[in-house]
Amino acid sequence: MSLKKEILIAIGITILFLGVGIQPVIAVDVSNKINMNRDNLGGFEQLPYGPDESWIFRISDADVSLRVWDQYWEVDDPICPIKWWGLSLVHPWTSCDPEGMVFEIIFWDQLLGNPVCTYHITPYEMPTGIYYNGAEMFQWEIELDPCCMQIPDGWISIQSIESPNNCWFYWAGSGDGDLYCYQEGARNPDGDSDCAFKFQTCDPPFPRIYCDPIGMDFRKARPGTTVNGQIYVCNCGEPGSYLNWYVDTEAVPAWGTWTFTPASGTGVAEGDCILIDVTCVLTDEMGEYSGAITVYNADDLKDFCEINSSVEIFRTRISSNLWFLEHFPLLERLLTFLLL
Repeated sequence: MSLKKEILIAIGITILFLGVGIQPVIAVDVSNKINMNRDNLGGFEQLPYGPDESWIFRISDADVSLRVWDQYWEVDDPICPIKWWGLSLVHPWTSCDPEGMVFEIIFWDQLLGNPVCTYHITPYEMPTGIYYNGAEMFQWEIELDPCCMQIPDGWISIQSIESPNNCWFYWAGSGDGDLYCYQEGARNPDGDSDCAFKFQTCDPPFPRIYCDPIGMDFRKARPGTTVNGQIYVCNCGEPGSYLNWYVDTEAVPAWGTWTFTPASGTGVAEGDCILIDVTCVLTDEMGEYSGAITVYNADDLKDFCEINSSVEIFRTRISSNLWFLEHFPLLERLLTFLLL
């Protein structure tokens, strides 16, 4: 190693010694990125600088009131498995066993900066066999339960909040992102590199539609009258799923004019149901009728339920203009009773 490089390394480590909020930066010639088993699975990743690059580690530890945030984007599916890299040290630069370290992971809304998903976890730590100035880097990983959903563009913060061995967490830097991160609590919080983390997305849990009709067999009814029924639409899918649904109002039985309240909906949680009130103004034509109403899972048109409905329209309507019925209303009631 040249004398110039040795001086730069010494200066970088000395800066770390001066204060908790200052991070070491060792300037050397940039070489290839360290191989961290990149793959093509969906998600987001920023891999750590290698030992032969200009690397950096930032303290993100509750014991010293420092928390590091970094940004991610274009993640449309739930975030489930997550990995991150860093050092476990006793200040200023002594290796420390990270076993039992508890982390707080927060996903933040990009627009308002509000926390959306918060986890307090004790992840699995794995030594990488890669050393930075004598300190071995660790990889932490865990499967988030439940997954963090519906934050395609946001921020993530990872902070150690407890350590049985009084270790501090130093989050590894990365050059793979937008070259910006934020160290909350630091004298100079704006960082000009990223943090090393990776998460994979997983398919969202699948909803499944189930329908339970009530009173949809209208039996006998007079022409032109209004009949009523109800339909329960339920989500019997996977835990954590949400059902979006709609009634096919174009393909309803032709022997009446139908109204569904509501005719569609969103966000029915697994195990929950919604109730549709059904009304039908019957045709004037006598006869026995049957047909089906279809309710679809809006996100999977192969998933639907059919509700059978039937009615017997058995006579024409008695005209109220007949003079004898106008004068003898009890006779109209008797005739109606006999015809039912």
